[in-house]
Amino acid sequence: MKTKEIKLKIRSVNSIKKITKTMEMISISKMRRSVERALASRTYSHYALELLVNLSKDRRVENKLMLAPAEADKELLIVLGGNKGLCGGYHTNLYKALNLYLSLGGLTAKSEIKAITVGKYAEKICQKLGLENFASFNNFSEYSTIEQTKELSHLVVKEFIKGKYRSVKILYTEFLKSTAYKPVLSEIFPVNINTLENILEEANSEEALSGRESLGGLAAKSGFYFTDYKFEPDIDSILENVLPGLVDVVIHQTLAEAFASEHSARMFAMKNASDNASVILDDLTLAYNHARQHGITRELSEIVAGAEALNG
Repeated sequence: MKTKEIKLKIRSVNSIKKITKTMEMISISKMRRSVERALASRTYSHYALELLVNLSKDRRVENKLMLAPAEADKELLIVLGGNKGLCGGYHTNLYKALNLYLSLGGLTAKSEIKAITVGKYAEKICQKLGLENFASFNNFSEYSTIEQTKELSHLVVKEFIKGKYRSVKILYTEFLKSTAYKPVLSEIFPVNINTLENILEEANSEEALSGRESLGGLAAKSGFYFTDYKFEPDIDSILENVLPGLVDVVIHQTLAEAFASEHSARMFAMKNASDNASVILDDLTLAYNHARQHGITRELSEIVAGAEALNG
């Protein structure tokens, strides 16, 4: 390879490295903000789930959001993805998780599922797997407030109350730490107390493993867990008001978790790209020096040969 060609490649790789390094720094900034928002609301969302457990445990309630419609034959699935790529295996992991659910979830046909997608890549995933896209939301970001995400949660509540769907589930990525996240499939409706308690137990075990006091332990200390309440006017009226607000909280929290995970994945993807660019630059620089040395040696040989020919 000629030195001119190598210099052009070095310049090209340098430009790419500058871009990936800039994107890495931007992702770091966005990830920090997203993580702060996710962690700030995570405790509140878990306490909201505990409140629902307290309200509904060992009580007979008649609320449409807590009962699966008897004649419903479809499932509504919310898939949270991103609007941008260059985030490593983030969307691939979502695709694999959804594909695994479709193959092992016990559903007889994909026609039984309608999808609500958040993000352009969620749309692509559902299209690739042959799922019908019921609605799309591509305007959410890490800056979206709970008031803005209510558009999605209100749509979900309205559709489930109509009695068309036997369940509503959400697929998102839960943020664990800056180097790890995992796809999670959670059922939102019908509100199942056993499911909620499993979520709380899992959250408590994760907190314990991380060396922090569990949410359940904190709740027990505060007298919040398994508290006996007095209801005015009655529990059904209270649940009618509490449940839609709880859905708002849950969906907003899942969005915050998903955005934190996405920015974390993009940060590491860009870091790896920058590191790989540095390795390529080292190799190209070495090749350039070899080619340049070879060219100088060849020129000197030609000069010496020409001088000897003149003297001869």
